Amino acid sequence: MKQPSSSFIITAGAFILSTVSNSGCGAFTSVTPKNQVRDNSHYSSTATWMATLVSQAAFVNGIDVLKADMGMEIIPDEQKPMYAIGKLDAELPLELVGGIRFSDCETVTLISQVRQDVVDKTGISSLDTIVAIRAGNDGEGNYAYQSDVREASIQNTAQAYTEAINFAMANSLTSIQLEVNRLVPMMPSQEDL
Repeated sequence: MKQPSSSFIITAGAFILSTVSNSGCGAFTSVTPKNQVRDNSHYSSTATWMATLVSQAAFVNGIDVLKADMGMEIIPDEQKPMYAIGKLDAELPLELVGGIRFSDCETVTLISQVRQDVVDKTGISSLDTIVAIRAGNDGEGNYAYQSDVREASIQNTAQAYTEAINFAMANSLTSIQLEVNRLVPMMPSQEDL
């Protein structure tokens, strides 16, 4: 979805990150400074990309870790449904980059909270995981900046997120692109019941 070409002021792209482990959550905030200039010469254009998928086992384990940390009931292995992994390509306007909260869930970095305006604009939701971050689409599937963050640590995901925001700001872009995976429970058909 293309954004209107209206101008807006970005004072900082801030986002909150949480780390989840057996010892609990720790949160910290990272801020992209206003007017930061980077040497972008090391970014290169890439060919059209294919879907990047996280492993189902890592995804399920990550969700279980987050649920346990939040005091929610975890579905026992023998009762877990079959899952499919869905893919979403989302264009995230720079004015909304502070609306996503990440949690490091041992095997994956999950999106633990999303502001409603981000959900409405992008379709991203809680328990999704970002697998690729891109900026600078040339309209033919080539990106000036991209990073594969599938099953990456929260530090690597945050670094790629920040770099994409900085790249977009330095190049007067209005958004970054996120490739997101979603774990979707498979439901039996009425015939199978």
